[in-house]
Amino acid sequence: MRQRLFNAIIKHAEKEYPNEACGLIVDTGKTQKFIPCKNISDNPKEHFQISPDEQLKAEEQGEIIMIIHSHPDSPMLVPSEFDRIQCDYSGIEWGIVSFPEGDFCTISPRCDRDYTGRQWLLGYADCWSLILDYYQREYNITLKNYSVPREWWENGKENIYEDHWQTEGFIEVELSDIKLGDIIMMRLNANVTNHAAIYIGDNRLLHHAFGQLSSRTPYGKYYRDRTVRIVRHKELFDAK
Repeated sequence: MRQRLFNAIIKHAEKEYPNEACGLIVDTGKTQKFIPCKNISDNPKEHFQISPDEQLKAEEQGEIIMIIHSHPDSPMLVPSEFDRIQCDYSGIEWGIVSFPEGDFCTISPRCDRDYTGRQWLLGYADCWSLILDYYQREYNITLKNYSVPREWWENGKENIYEDHWQTEGFIEVELSDIKLGDIIMMRLNANVTNHAAIYIGDNRLLHHAFGQLSSRTPYGKYYRDRTVRIVRHKELFDAK
């Protein structure tokens, strides 16, 4: 990174300290410039969020080639899994600077990641997040994101899966008719449906269980006994 850009980033990080600073690097076609942005996160000491309006204004000046934010009081600069997931979603490179230490690193979106071995991060890397990615990549079907960073099923009053599976275009099918790509809805240690997995054939499912790495697992008695229903997306009924 050019020294003048780095100096501008450090200056902004110092100004926003102890909050996380954030900004954008834009390529204007003639030069690259750092555009400092306001952190509008509800928890600016631990997270950052750039407003869509500021991002649009930056895009008017050129192509956004990097998203920048700081890690205050971080003696060892290590990108968090949350950083990496958000970078994946953004589709562009991220730059992270520690302040006041002044270390700097970059991370890039992880394209075509394997569906297994993903770290668990409730609300961002969980069972529904995995289904979103799988359906987008395998079938070009875009589903809405209902993942939230809290254990919503514990009080038994919220029922996110039951409230939305039909509106997302899924139709119930019999277990005896289960096919590749069907979704298995389950109750795992809860009074409401709180888990879902993708059937991948050969009596196996792909899922991201609470607190574990995502995995391919046999669809055995444990999961069968906890199955609420099998559903298939309407666009897959004619799929071979």
